[in-house]
Amino acid sequence: MRWLIGGLSLIWAQQSVRDSSIRFFLISVGYHGMFPQLDMAQRFGYSSTVGGEVGYKTRLGLYTVLQGGGLIGDKIVEKGFLEGLYLPSFQKAGQLAFIDESGKIFAPALRQRGWMATFRIGYIFRWLRLPWQNPNCGPYVEVGAGYLSHRILIDKARSERLPLLEGEYLKGLDRLTAGWGFIQSVGYRFFSNNGLINFVIGVELAQYFTQSLRGYVYDLGVRDDARRRDFWWGIRAGWSLPLYEKAAME
Repeated sequence: MRWLIGGLSLIWAQQSVRDSSIRFFLISVGYHGMFPQLDMAQRFGYSSTVGGEVGYKTRLGLYTVLQGGGLIGDKIVEKGFLEGLYLPSFQKAGQLAFIDESGKIFAPALRQRGWMATFRIGYIFRWLRLPWQNPNCGPYVEVGAGYLSHRILIDKARSERLPLLEGEYLKGLDRLTAGWGFIQSVGYRFFSNNGLINFVIGVELAQYFTQSLRGYVYDLGVRDDARRRDFWWGIRAGWSLPLYEKAAME
């Protein structure tokens, strides 16, 4: 660990980004807030992605990044989900609940889970940066393509065993869906002169064309082979660690 810290310190000490646009690798961590549209809005509410990216920026302001993260959310809005399995007596009383093998009444918590990975190409318009910032900063535009996977997590919490929500049967309920799509982003990338305060903030649009990986919905008793349009718009914010290749001589 000491040699790694020492090496990074040496790299940073050799660099001067104040007056030059230089090339470097970057590692980032970030948060994406997503507002679902079209088919995705029929299943989920506000969602979040927490993840990171690795990339490379050129002297010209062009850069590429490989980005990935986990998808999480606590709002499931799909109509009729599990209603065919709840006990009728509880539904009449306005309760959506099960009875497990020990006789305990419980209502499972429903959550969104998934992941996504994208490859992006971007460009930083360094001549539009704020006056006091170095030439590596500025507004950016990104386009990319990637893969999205999402499902509904049925959390029984502390309830006992219930065959309806376990094993192979559970796979017919979780709505596992995946597919390829496109993503676009505009925003601002900032890299400080001391290499410590570096951030990205922006707005994103995404268009994923997905399909169920299960093929059949047990609680509704129907096939699920429809093509989906899982679109969203959102915001992103992250912190970056630049790793400079060599000293800028300009």
